Amino acid sequence: MKQGVLTHGCVRLLLSKGHSCYRPRRTGERERKSVRGCIVDANLSVLNLVIVKKGEKDIPGLTDTTVPRRLGPKRASRIRKLFNLSKEDDLLRRLRQEIL
Repeated sequence: MKQGVLTHGCVRLLLSKGHSCYRPRRTGERERKSVRGCIVDANLSVLNLVIVKKGEKDIPGLTDTTVPRRLGPKRASRIRKLFNLSKEDDLLRRLRQEIL
């Protein structure tokens, strides 16, 4: 799907350097390629989306559940931030207590 192509099907465009979907092999080379327009149609089988802003209602199966993080932070400053520790606290002793 190419931004700026206002159709729902495929069109053949003459693409040059600077266009998305194309990387020229030589200087000044242009190529005619088939690209899909930016309008969503029923012919699309998969559409990848990113949620930018949370709305009023939850989307069932997508935004109604929270998945806990599998791994914790590695950097000492971020571990201190997670457990609300100061710089004077012994970080290794605190981590051993949390693990055991």
